[in-house]
Amino acid sequence: MRVLILNRRDILNPLGGGAERFTFEIAKAMLQNNISVDWFSSRFKNSKSEEIFEGIRIIRKGNEFFVHFFGLIYVLRNYKTYDLVIDEFNGIGFFTFFLKKSILIIHQLYQEFWIYEMGKFFSFMKFVEKFFLKLYKNKKTITVSKSTYDELKKLGFNDIEIISNGIDLVNIECKKSQELKLCFLGRLRRTKNPEDAIRIFLKVKEIYKDVQMVIIGTGPLENYLRNKYSKIENLYFLGYLDERKKLEELCKCHFLIVPSIREGWGIVVIEANMVFVPVIGYDVPGLRDSIKNGINGFLVKNVEEAVNRIIEIWNKKEVYESLCISSWEYALNFSWSKTREKFINFLLNYYFPKVSQ
Repeated sequence: MRVLILNRRDILNPLGGGAERFTFEIAKAMLQNNISVDWFSSRFKNSKSEEIFEGIRIIRKGNEFFVHFFGLIYVLRNYKTYDLVIDEFNGIGFFTFFLKKSILIIHQLYQEFWIYEMGKFFSFMKFVEKFFLKLYKNKKTITVSKSTYDELKKLGFNDIEIISNGIDLVNIECKKSQELKLCFLGRLRRTKNPEDAIRIFLKVKEIYKDVQMVIIGTGPLENYLRNKYSKIENLYFLGYLDERKKLEELCKCHFLIVPSIREGWGIVVIEANMVFVPVIGYDVPGLRDSIKNGINGFLVKNVEEAVNRIIEIWNKKEVYESLCISSWEYALNFSWSKTREKFINFLLNYYFPKVSQ
């Protein structure tokens, strides 16, 4: 069997995130089951037009916008050589809705993203996105959260499978800071809302003078945030950290702050839980799926509610310690091995048997 994945970014793209990690894991699942995988994606700085990475053939052409058109042309030219095409819809898809041997993967609808990232002039893209997405409504579809599942149902989709994200379970000896320490982990862009995390820190600082905060990640807002808050005591910008260093720094903290405007699911939530760190996140699609109130953190509506929740829990040390343990226990429910197993079962049960008939 031979599968083609269409995704605007590949696993080696420095702008890649949770969607690319999920794609990489299901690609590994296919390789482990003797299914060859080609991954068509966009070019990035110093990237090769084609390479093999861990058994996956990566083909790159065009930038992040035009890759969708180049991808469609590639499919039409090579369609007969593939047993299945996986079209990943990230704000816009690769227009394979009319092909019989294709399925759809979508992590989240962009909706508010268009305005946050590109300005009010692009608000029309919310309707364009839904128009193109509806063209896929009769396709077998995979998503990662109940939030996206519900949104797709409203658009007329009726054949949807939820396959959750995972994490790599690791053993790290955690020694938390004595003073209250907050963390923001993610790309520094408007949709992740990192400035709200800093606002939460500043308001908590009014109560606990020695509170610290670390910002882990890079992005288009980095220079703006560094310049604006350069004189704030105990606020540290750590930039990009590799996976190990990221978790080592995260496990020193007491709360992870996730003020995103929406998420596909929120892998950072479970990463924090894995190192005994509860999460305070906004009550938005995606985070409603990964954050369970009182188990691995709390959902809040705004900065003020986040501040009140942090202070309330921090003032009750036994409650906080119990929340840390239940957060870790919750994280044990997720792993990439489970994700890979569920995906390959889906593939073998729902698609490949039909191919062999």
